[in-house]
Amino acid sequence: MFLFVRTLLYRESHFRKNDWLHTIPFIISVIELIPFYLSGAEHKLGILQNENLDFATHITNFNEGFIGKDLHYFFKAGSWAIYFYFSLKVYFTFRKKIKTDIISDYNRKFAFLRFFLLTKVIGFFLLNITTLFAHSNQLYTSILIISNFISLINIFLLAFEYPEMIYGKDFYSVTENNRENLMKIVMSQTENLKFLENSRHEANILLGVNYKVIYFNKLAEIKFCELYNHTLQLNEDFTDYLDPVSKDNFFTYFQQSLQGKTIQAEEKFMLHNESNFTWLQISFTAHYAENGKLIGVSIGATTIDAKRKMEQLQAKYLHSLDELAWNSSHVLRAPVANMMGILQLLQETNISLDETEKSHFLKHLSKEVKGLDTVIKDMVGKARKELDN
Repeated sequence: MFLFVRTLLYRESHFRKNDWLHTIPFIISVIELIPFYLSGAEHKLGILQNENLDFATHITNFNEGFIGKDLHYFFKAGSWAIYFYFSLKVYFTFRKKIKTDIISDYNRKFAFLRFFLLTKVIGFFLLNITTLFAHSNQLYTSILIISNFISLINIFLLAFEYPEMIYGKDFYSVTENNRENLMKIVMSQTENLKFLENSRHEANILLGVNYKVIYFNKLAEIKFCELYNHTLQLNEDFTDYLDPVSKDNFFTYFQQSLQGKTIQAEEKFMLHNESNFTWLQISFTAHYAENGKLIGVSIGATTIDAKRKMEQLQAKYLHSLDELAWNSSHVLRAPVANMMGILQLLQETNISLDETEKSHFLKHLSKEVKGLDTVIKDMVGKARKELDN
C-alpha cells in the first residue's frame, strides 16, 4: 500500500536507497514463525481439526511463534497502521505541492488515491472488528468476504476506471510534456514580468544573442509597425525587419551592450508612410537570468516627440530673446537717441527758437515716435511667427 501510493505519485521505477528497511517486518515475521514452520504435520492438522475451532481462533488463541498471541496480533495491526499513516503522509505532502488548477492531470490520481485509501481503512477495521468480536463462523466468513471484496474493488477501479494508473507510460509521457511546457511558459512569463518591472520604457523588446525575438510587449508591437510596417513575431530574426541605416546602428549598439555597456540614445525615425518623423529615446541593455546566465539584450524605447518639440521651442525662445536684445541695443537705440536729442534741444533755455523751428523739431520727434512704433510692431510680429512655427 505505502510503496504503491509513493510510486504512483512520484513515478518511481526503482527502489530508493533505504527501501530495504521495509523488509525488516517481513524478516522478523519469518523468524518469529519458524517454530510453526518446523512443527510436525500432526500439530498443524490438530489445529485444523479442532472441533471448537472457529476462523478467528488461530489469530487470537494459538501461539504460532515466539511471541504471545496478544503481542502477535498487536504488531500485525500496528504495522498496518504505521504504513497507512506513511501512505497518508505521502499523499498529503505531495498534494500540497501540486496546484491542481494548473497541473490538472493529477486530479485523477488524487481522486483514485482517496478512494483507494478509504477502502483500505474500511477493510482493515471490518477485519479487526470481526476478529475480536465475531464468534460465529458464518458471521466471520461473511464479513471476511465483504472485506476482501472491498479490497478487490481497487483492482477493478485500476483496470477499468483508471487504466492509466497501470498502463501509464503513454499517459505519463503526454502529461509530463504538457506539464513541462506549462512550466516553461510560467517561467518565461515570470522572466518577462521581471524584465518589464526593471524597464523604464513604454515599449520593450527582448532579443537573444542570435538576434531572435524572445519577447515584446504590445506597445513595442504597435511602435514597430508604425516605423517599419511589419508585425513582430517570436523566434524571428530581428535584423530582417531593419533598413540598412537602422541595421548598422543596431549592430553597433547590440555589440556594445553585450560587452557590458548600457546604451542610451535619442534617434529620429521616419514613419513607414513617410508622413512624419518621430523621436525615440532608446536603450540597449544586456539581460541576465536569476542564475547569472546571459539571456540576450533588452531594447527599450519611449516616444519623446513632445520633449523634442519643447526643446525646439526653448531654442527658438532663446534665439528670440537674443534677437530682441540685439534689436534693443541697435535698432531701437537710434530713434530713442534722436528723440532724446530733440527733447533736450527743445528744453534748452539758452537757445532761442522761433515757432517755425519748434514746429520743425516737433515734426522730427513725431516721425521718430512713429518709426519706433513700427520697429516694435515688426519685432513682436516676427517673434510670434517664429514661436508659432
